[in-house]
Amino acid sequence: MGLVGATPAAAVASTPEAACGSGYSVLESHTVGYDKSTGKPAARVSLLYNASNGNNCVVTMHINGYVGYGAVTEAGILVEGGSWKRDKKEYQYYAGPVYVSAANKCVKYTGGIEYYDNGIFWDSYTSGFGHCG
Repeated sequence: MGLVGATPAAAVASTPEAACGSGYSVLESHTVGYDKSTGKPAARVSLLYNASNGNNCVVTMHINGYVGYGAVTEAGILVEGGSWKRDKKEYQYYAGPVYVSAANKCVKYTGGIEYYDNGIFWDSYTSGFGHCG
């Protein structure tokens, strides 16, 4: 599937751009989940694009009190006419990066996190097709 798993703590990226690598810029982001300790979102799913190679990247990063906290986290992307590429398992910092070649094609992306608020819940965001180009 070409998915990348967790990185060692010493090398953990702190931004979507750092997780995806050189040349990637954020196109859009959405928050998911709930951090009961801070009252803020638990993660942010971001779609990035690299104009030099035509690749998209998706990463779902833990934020607020969830940084360093193990939770099932997902990042995924779909090129129109293709099949989903996903990375979903327990992570402490982020799921992904998940890459696809999408020059001149539309993409749909998703990200989610398992969070705790008097029980275990799953929250996710899935975009419509967009960012065609």
